[in-house]
Amino acid sequence: MANVPAGLYQVDPISRIEGHLGVKVQTDGAPSGATITEAWAHGNLWRGFENFLIGRNTNDAITFTQRICGVCPLPHATASTFATESVLGVSDGYITFADDGAKGVPAKAVLIRNLTYAAEFLMSAITHFYHLAAPSYVQGPNMPPWTPYFDNSQYSSYLRSGGAAVPSDGPNGFSANLWSAVIKQYVKALRIRRLTFEGGALFAGRMPMISSYVAGGVTNETVAAGGRETASSWTTRCNQFEAALTEVGKFILKEYVPVAMALGALYPAFDNTNNAGGMGYGAGCKNFLAWGAFPGGMNGTDATLAIKGGYKLDGGSIVTFMSGKGDLVGAKAAVAANLREYITRSRYANSYEYATVESAYPGDVSRTVPERDMSGKYSWMKAPRWNGNAMEVGPLARMVVNGLYADNAAILSTLGVASLYTKTISGNTGVDPALVDPDLAVALVRARFAKLVVDPAGTPLTVDDTNINGLPTSGVVNAYMGGNSIIIDGADVPLVTYLTTVKGGYSTIDRLRARALESAYLVQKMIGSASKGNLGDSLAFGPDGWIDGLKTLGSSAGYKSYALPAGTVSGFGVSEAPRGALAHFVTSTGGRIAKYQCVVPTTWNGSPKDGADGAPTTKRGPIEQAMIGVPFDAATTANGRLSGVEVLRVAQSFDPCIACAVH
Repeated sequence: MANVPAGLYQVDPISRIEGHLGVKVQTDGAPSGATITEAWAHGNLWRGFENFLIGRNTNDAITFTQRICGVCPLPHATASTFATESVLGVSDGYITFADDGAKGVPAKAVLIRNLTYAAEFLMSAITHFYHLAAPSYVQGPNMPPWTPYFDNSQYSSYLRSGGAAVPSDGPNGFSANLWSAVIKQYVKALRIRRLTFEGGALFAGRMPMISSYVAGGVTNETVAAGGRETASSWTTRCNQFEAALTEVGKFILKEYVPVAMALGALYPAFDNTNNAGGMGYGAGCKNFLAWGAFPGGMNGTDATLAIKGGYKLDGGSIVTFMSGKGDLVGAKAAVAANLREYITRSRYANSYEYATVESAYPGDVSRTVPERDMSGKYSWMKAPRWNGNAMEVGPLARMVVNGLYADNAAILSTLGVASLYTKTISGNTGVDPALVDPDLAVALVRARFAKLVVDPAGTPLTVDDTNINGLPTSGVVNAYMGGNSIIIDGADVPLVTYLTTVKGGYSTIDRLRARALESAYLVQKMIGSASKGNLGDSLAFGPDGWIDGLKTLGSSAGYKSYALPAGTVSGFGVSEAPRGALAHFVTSTGGRIAKYQCVVPTTWNGSPKDGADGAPTTKRGPIEQAMIGVPFDAATTANGRLSGVEVLRVAQSFDPCIACAVH
């Protein structure tokens, strides 16, 4: 790798994200390795959604805030619904649970909200991995979306196109190599992400911007509950959702998870230091925060959360402050005591609640005034801090806070799904082809990354790209698909070993893995626990998912009306958006919005520094901190520009949404 001279470099725009993010980095020079020593992440515009909500009907926020972002409408709808319910007397704030006779919404509403929201999570994770992040790891043809086109040296040899513009299929239609299989997954993922929206829209009315959420519940009603839908059509709707999400779930478990897990073996420098060869590039601040999400359990009435809220500081223990309804008072107090937003390096004027200080509790802020040219300010994002700490939010944070992704612990075992992927025959343990897509499985074998165990018995066989232990490749493929007694062996790095031993940590690859594993966790909450059958009947779900509980509630009401409270009331609602902790703060006077503030996931992750340069207490935002120590290579793109792919990989791993962050 060639080093760039020491100096300042702009990677702007960060491509394949939502919105306009740039990162300026300071590098040291050769011979020290051209690593990044300082970083400045900046959101490049301001929009002002919070200001023009003032004076509107409180319920309007549910509709208006969905327009903050084209890919995050439903997260804003969820947080805004909870916030609106907190000031209209529907709930006590934070998260709305099932009706207990005094406050809350019907169980049917709880489950519909969970199912539509979780469908959004799956869409976001699949889109991010395959269509946003993948082109930084998988070389495609020299055309969009693989532009800027990076040098061969910046890709794993297994994931280079070799000049191919379309997948090259081997015998019987199976991919000749791992690159071909992944490219076909890229195309297939387009359909899968569409299915998440089709499923969600069955209850949301439409996706991604929805029309079914309202303070007090949802608009979905059967005839028995005063609506127009029959019991029969309700059952059909639930079954259609289940069928769509079953296909999505199989894709996640059989294709998305194995590829996301294997990526660390292909890019070890970006993996955490617990795994062999890892350098841990992109480790970040190692502080994690989650608000919690998905109340109600299978039947919608449980007072617990499927994803708990809490935090973990670097080197400290997990602190859980929100595991269910009984924690509401303490969780709200924790937010009030610990959450502040700083504007020290943000392009906002010292006015209103910021007139005499540079940090404020969001619920107190009535208006934010933009100011472009103030000295030392470089971003349109504010800087949220938890008790003064910069906190990473998102899938990795949620998994860490919930104990599902532990540092230096086998990840799949911690999550409880490792046994799904393994099979032992006559003492030979390998990847169970029932849980890996056949095309991907064959490609992994040919790349010497997998050992497949198929049917009841067999003998170990060696593998290369043209034949397996003297058998023609087509013969092996036929045996594999037909379920004959055969073991395909000889992998240099058996995937089964990697799947069952790869350990958690903090790195660029960890963020990508955490999205895949959280998706595997959520799809089982939606349609039921996964179990494996025989080859050809590879995966089944349920019957313990939210959709199973919802089927029994078809005749019940989904909405409960509440009287509009008099006077001025303040409250807030939170949700775990796909990108992380999201909070909406509102003050309502006579049913009209007097104050409104949003604290958004990428405002946390993409935040600027919270103090002056060089000040001993200044903390970088998580994306800025993740850049420190990352190499900056002199390799160029096809148009002769410095690629900056290292910066892209780290920034993209957070899945930034600047449209939300500069709301």
